[in-house]
Amino acid sequence: MSELITNIDDNGRIQLPLAIRYGLKLMPGDRIAVDHLGDGTIILKKITEQSQVADEIDGAGRHRQHSKQSASFPAEGYSRSSPILALP
Repeated sequence: MSELITNIDDNGRIQLPLAIRYGLKLMPGDRIAVDHLGDGTIILKKITEQSQVADEIDGAGRHRQHSKQSASFPAEGYSRSSPILALP
């Protein structure tokens, strides 16, 4: 998909282009996780019930593992296999 341009309104809202909303089957009320990479890239990820349950299970496992040993873990919820939209 080619780069699509949109604007931010006075309240900080971004309207996602129709092609992206249809492509990801986004509906009014759907939840989206928002993060940034620090280089101007903003990441939006559709949150589904299935991904929330997986994140909670994964997070609980990481918490138990972390309490046993002091290891550093990557940010939760963003794997390369997830459908992520990166906007420049």
